[in-house]
Amino acid sequence: MDIRENLIEPDSSIPMYRQIVNILHEKIVKGELKEGDKLPSEGELMKLFGVSRITLRAAVDELQEEGLVIRSRGKGTFISSSTKSAVPMEEAGFAFSCRQDGRTAEAEVLEVTWGYPTLADMKFFNLPEDANILCTRRLWRADGVPAMVETNHYISRFAFLQEEDLAQPLYSVMRKHRAEVTPHRQSLEIIYANQQEAALLQIDKGEALVLFMSQYMGEDGLPACISRQVYCTKRQRLYL
Repeated sequence: MDIRENLIEPDSSIPMYRQIVNILHEKIVKGELKEGDKLPSEGELMKLFGVSRITLRAAVDELQEEGLVIRSRGKGTFISSSTKSAVPMEEAGFAFSCRQDGRTAEAEVLEVTWGYPTLADMKFFNLPEDANILCTRRLWRADGVPAMVETNHYISRFAFLQEEDLAQPLYSVMRKHRAEVTPHRQSLEIIYANQQEAALLQIDKGEALVLFMSQYMGEDGLPACISRQVYCTKRQRLYL
């Protein structure tokens, strides 16, 4: 595995184990590491990255926790079949799901404002309660029919989003500013539409919806965004 272009920086503010995670994560996203590929041995990786066994194991532990690698006793560490979750923001979101069904996705920007972090924001971003975060909300339609409400919270370094047309896919905006983000942790659960969600989606209050929560990390390995997507699945299937 060639990592010569991705040398570890011991003096960086980013922990060395996290730098390793970022390097391997990037290679998965770019397709340089594919499902089923075997990583070099622990000793080889220690030599390649110039780190201790403890540092390397911390990195592999985090990759395993994120579902990107699988350890097999006596065989080694392999890229997981779940690496499809490592694609950049929105490339596996609503627009992707619409394309899978042969439908057209369209976003309407409802809100772009600054606000205070929620408890979940403070925990993930490691922010005080009086910090400012950027909040965006968009209504997504499939073939003109309201099908998903997306609310994103960003740390302040994503202020450039205020000046952009957010009706276009976010990953293209991120690439323009060299600020790509990738998933850190994701979850699915059933919720019931509140009054605002019901009005936006043109459904009855209390109707069952699917909540898709995602936490995203920046290329620097630091928390970047929390995304809350509420799907009306009777109108649009969610492909993961």
